[in-house]
Amino acid sequence: MKSIQTPIIITSIRSRKDGSLGFSSETPEYTVEEKVAFMTLQNQNVEATFKPTDHRVDEEIKVDKEPGSKSQAQRMRSVYYLVWKQKGEPGNFNDYYFNKTEKIINYLKGKLE
Repeated sequence: MKSIQTPIIITSIRSRKDGSLGFSSETPEYTVEEKVAFMTLQNQNVEATFKPTDHRVDEEIKVDKEPGSKSQAQRMRSVYYLVWKQKGEPGNFNDYYFNKTEKIINYLKGKLE
């Protein structure tokens, strides 16, 4: 597999409900070989660096997360939601979640000296 470095113009940016971003871009015209190399990267995890070509770069921001990854708290809430659904949705989910997390918090507090 080949890596590609190319200039692009970001033409639109969309904020998604999960906090991620989607964007569209335009590239220069590619040769057939360049198009093939680019197309082989579709649906692959890639690393991208976006730096302006018209301005001096003062600082680089490095994002160290996998696309689509959730925080541990988000993952736990999702699992509790699935458990709540499988139990037939007893009561209100927010109350269910609060009670379950309170039990964990109190358990962990009990471990403190």
